[in-house]
Amino acid sequence: MSNIKEIKREPRNHEVLKLLAAVTEQVIESGNASEVFMLVKIDGDYHRFSSGITDLMQLVATLELAKYDALQRMSA
Repeated sequence: MSNIKEIKREPRNHEVLKLLAAVTEQVIESGNASEVFMLVKIDGDYHRFSSGITDLMQLVATLELAKYDALQRMSA
């Protein structure tokens, strides 16, 4: 079986690294970013990263809207 070809795949974290690079670029260009909140799944566990949060209720409301949107997409 000498016709076997090796398939090279990009690392699984390639998409995440591209996203982080795009966000970093926007933060640098804006100069007005003030807060960040991220959940990153690493080795099956979610890790939370955040800067100081000035309006916690707004963050919770935003997360609730994101949850609602995700559940709506799941049911479609």
